[in-house]
Amino acid sequence: MKGIFYLTGGFMKIFLKKYKEIIFFMLAYWIVCLLMFFKDTSFLYIMLSWNVLLAVLPLVFILKSETSLMQGRLGHSILWMIPWLLFFPNSVYMITDFIHISNDKFMWIVEVEKYSLDGGVVYSTDIMIWTKLLIIGVGFLFALLVGLESLYIFDKSIGIITLKPVSFLGVVLVSLLSGIGVYIGRFLRFNSWDMLFRPIQLFNQLVIGIDRFTIQFVATFSIFIIGCYILYRIFRRITCFYD
Repeated sequence: MKGIFYLTGGFMKIFLKKYKEIIFFMLAYWIVCLLMFFKDTSFLYIMLSWNVLLAVLPLVFILKSETSLMQGRLGHSILWMIPWLLFFPNSVYMITDFIHISNDKFMWIVEVEKYSLDGGVVYSTDIMIWTKLLIIGVGFLFALLVGLESLYIFDKSIGIITLKPVSFLGVVLVSLLSGIGVYIGRFLRFNSWDMLFRPIQLFNQLVIGIDRFTIQFVATFSIFIIGCYILYRIFRRITCFYD
């Protein structure tokens, strides 16, 4: 038992040393969401805090997988990739939280005189709805970047185990599965852990719900993830070059 605590504590020290800024940012985001919750009394901000935490978990799992791989424990490394794969869609899921601003009016058109220079467009001066937009946006950007970092580690790990072309196919497969995961989370309202505790019910609901939109949605999100990852790799290479 002491050995388990030692290994876990040692790993957490490695994680915090490497990604302490990410944890600090997540805590700061939680504080902002808590303040907004007391101000607006909307459960949305509690949900956003939870979603950000779920988006960070894949980074923990994949770093554990990478650590095991570096230690020569291939079996352990592959096992840690399973929870990473289950939770990775949470990193992309937060983009769907923008639907929560659909009932907010950011602008509207008012009637003006003919040939008036005034276009008749009026923008809202309610700072709360603009703040909500920014908080959702920052949360999504944070979750996406953390997710792409974990996908990069996965890509590297698969490249070590196999060949680089295989690792790219792995990224494509993960993107496809993540597109399905986002659909399951947003439309079927299942969570990542339901894959373990309610797999039959989840699978049945997914099969029943498959239609043209489902395929379009999954394909669109898969392409979105692949595109974001390619862009992430480009920026990572550029920054490494200048460093």
